[in-house]
Amino acid sequence: MNESDRMQELSALQEISRSMHSLDLDEILHLILEGVTHSIGFDRARLYLINEKENLLECKIAVGIEQEKISMITLPMDSEMSIMGRVVSEKKAYVIQDARNDPRVNPVLKEFFNLRSFVAVPLLGKNRTMGAVSADYIYTEKLITQEKVDSLIAFTNQAGLALENAKLYQELKQLNEELEERVKKATEDLKKTQEQLIQSSRLSAMGQLSAGIAHEIRNPLTSIKILIHSLIGRLPPDDVRREDIAVIENEIERMNQITKQFLDFARPSKPKKGDLDINKIIEDTLLLVSHELSELEIETEKAFESLPCIMADREQIRQVFLNLILNAIQSMPGGGRLIIETGIKDGQISISFQDTGRGIPEAIREKLFEPFFTTKEEGIGLGLSITKRIIEDHQGKIRVESAEGKGTTFLISLPFS
Repeated sequence: MNESDRMQELSALQEISRSMHSLDLDEILHLILEGVTHSIGFDRARLYLINEKENLLECKIAVGIEQEKISMITLPMDSEMSIMGRVVSEKKAYVIQDARNDPRVNPVLKEFFNLRSFVAVPLLGKNRTMGAVSADYIYTEKLITQEKVDSLIAFTNQAGLALENAKLYQELKQLNEELEERVKKATEDLKKTQEQLIQSSRLSAMGQLSAGIAHEIRNPLTSIKILIHSLIGRLPPDDVRREDIAVIENEIERMNQITKQFLDFARPSKPKKGDLDINKIIEDTLLLVSHELSELEIETEKAFESLPCIMADREQIRQVFLNLILNAIQSMPGGGRLIIETGIKDGQISISFQDTGRGIPEAIREKLFEPFFTTKEEGIGLGLSITKRIIEDHQGKIRVESAEGKGTTFLISLPFS
């Protein structure tokens, strides 16, 4: 190499070195191989980075070779199994003049890259070895001179420092993103915990109030019911006042049901668990509402898979199913379809109640399971709240999918052993 060529090479390398102040890792990798091929003049070049977790050398980028071909190339760090591993472990450059007959060269790479002769140099950072670069003259078949090796070593020493800075920046950026994600999750968890504490405090206060009111109402209702029965016994069978008394009895029963809901909410009983056949409970519950389904011309479709028995409270689970079926019936006053499906999904029993009713607006869906939230004129808003609590007491989950005019689906998952 004459002096003029030498000066041009140095000028080009200096220009590339000045560009290496970037902290973008991909940009640095491209600049390094640009310097090796365009400035120093090698035909081909390959850059390997150390994967510390896997203890491997990964071929990250290459010039003169299709990128798709090198994306899966990895080499062991063991110096006895790969010349690139030796370059990294010894932090020393190697020139291989006859790659085909040199046992230190990985046999797979000999064929893959059609290696004849090549030079390999380490990429040294200030505090650690980053990887290695190998280069050759596959097309021009030039000899690898010591002068070219010295130029490559001098250039990769600078490149190693730039690469280390870019790698550190990438690691810090990734760590920062992970910390931000953790802080975000911790903040969300804290917010949920605060909301649960506030909700728990409210529920406790409402529960105590509900229990007191329900208790005070139930006592006079019982007395009224006894007196009504006594009064009706004194009336002749054809007395028209019997119809009025029947209406009063129905209203008393409705008040009793409301009182029972308040007490169920305020003083939940622990589940009395036993072996339970979910499909059988659904069938029994449908019999209870068969009259309402027939009267409103609601067609029932069932798709039951064979299910294992679960440990659950029979009455509480039936109450859940009854609440959801009644909700579906009330959403289809003009008739429709109620589709009930059971099966096994993600290792749990899956139950869905799908109706073709009016659907639920998004703003309301978020509040469905909140106590005392209702859109019904005669409702008190405890049915779905009690339903959710029963399911959670059985270590299960319940969620709702709905859209206005497109019906509603309640999905339940329950564990089984």
